[in-house]
Amino acid sequence: MRPRITAAIAVLFAVLALATPALSLTVNEVAREVRCPTCNTPLDVSNSPAADRMKIFIADRIAKGDDKQEIIDALVVEFGRGVLATPPKSGFDLLAWIVPIVLVVGGLAAIPFVTRAWARRRQDTAPAPEIAPDDAARLDEELRRRDA
Repeated sequence: MRPRITAAIAVLFAVLALATPALSLTVNEVAREVRCPTCNTPLDVSNSPAADRMKIFIADRIAKGDDKQEIIDALVVEFGRGVLATPPKSGFDLLAWIVPIVLVVGGLAAIPFVTRAWARRRQDTAPAPEIAPDDAARLDEELRRRDA
């Protein structure tokens, strides 16, 4: 009789362990991934009526056992891709991820070239001032007196 009880308890723990990830999903975890369609702010900070309805929808889907991606997919079907907080990392939307990275790397790579060009331009545009012969003689006289 004891082996059956032990096996039943083991099965019960396995079922609870599998159900825990679905139960641990919260509305705010999903709401961080989407935007309010009316005010275009993250859903977890929005207080608009549409955001409240979306949060209720998310809570209902969590209660039904849907995972995060299924809920987000349902919201995209309902409201379009504009509801996503970040663009998908595929297709044309991949440019939204790649272009900023390329611009930052390109800007960092350009810094040495730009600073060298600025330094060269400063040297080229700063000619030595011309001193009149009278002023040069007076300067030499002053330097001799100082050294003496």
